[in-house]
Amino acid sequence: MKKIYPLLLLFFMVQLFAQESDCKYSEVKLGSKKHIAELRTEPTMVENFQTEQKGRIVDFSLFNTKGLVILNVEIYKDAKEKLLPVCIGKGAELELSLSNGDKIILPQIGAKLCGYEIPSSEKGFVNVKNMASFLIAEDKFENLKNHEVLFINFSSKELNFSFIMKSSLYNEQTNQELYPSRFFINQLDCVVNPKIIVQD
Repeated sequence: MKKIYPLLLLFFMVQLFAQESDCKYSEVKLGSKKHIAELRTEPTMVENFQTEQKGRIVDFSLFNTKGLVILNVEIYKDAKEKLLPVCIGKGAELELSLSNGDKIILPQIGAKLCGYEIPSSEKGFVNVKNMASFLIAEDKFENLKNHEVLFINFSSKELNFSFIMKSSLYNEQTNQELYPSRFFINQLDCVVNPKIIVQD
């Protein structure tokens, strides 16, 4: 989901120093006066569901473009059956249930995104990756920064699922302990109020 900006946007080789170890960026684009025009956090795994027959991994990342804060969702599925990628677009929603009892609904934003099949490392399994983007309105920031997310419900025309946001989750590939329920508490300020030093 990369957007094309006018030619006056300058791209710099940058070295970044985040205000906290939790703030890790996969992409930074600077404007003509070296202001931050785009900022994207690294994907973080928030769900890992596996059985002998099928599995699902969900990654979240945050994207700030010209003041719009967007949640990018990547959904990886594998199964011993034929899986078809789907397209997620208008009408899709992500419902977040918070620890204070509030529910926040994030609407889909941007063009329809279509998934694709990816090579499987395990014989007999089919892997697909589906994607979606959801707008986080500014009036939702404080609630998300101050309360854990307990439950996620994803709904779209062709794909619907829900899962519990665990308090901790171990990523075997990176040997990291992750904290899905605190994703927005730990990450939202990284794109809303970034405190980084940019060097040429």
